[in-house]
Amino acid sequence: MAGLLSDLKEGLGKLFKKKNEESVAVQQTVNIRIEKMKSFEDVDRIASLLQEGNVVFLMSQIRDMEEYKKSIEKLKQSCTEINGDIVGVGEDNLLIVPSFAKIVR
Repeated sequence: MAGLLSDLKEGLGKLFKKKNEESVAVQQTVNIRIEKMKSFEDVDRIASLLQEGNVVFLMSQIRDMEEYKKSIEKLKQSCTEINGDIVGVGEDNLLIVPSFAKIVR
């Protein structure tokens, strides 16, 4: 998992390197939060992190399938509201990004 996160951070870092007319490189810091979702009650906290502009790597620990589906639907709705994106990574992990980043599938 450490390799995946370092690759993600490196890729996002390259995304934000821009050059102006004088060819001066400008780099913006991107926060990548690694969070756990233990219940539906965690969804609002995670959505707030996303709205603040954080990239969220989410490890779900919800075992009840109905609660899990309800949580994912609410996270998808939050992504839609801010033009973000969400994708499953493995069985229990999600990558959620705000509008300035796109997940290439």
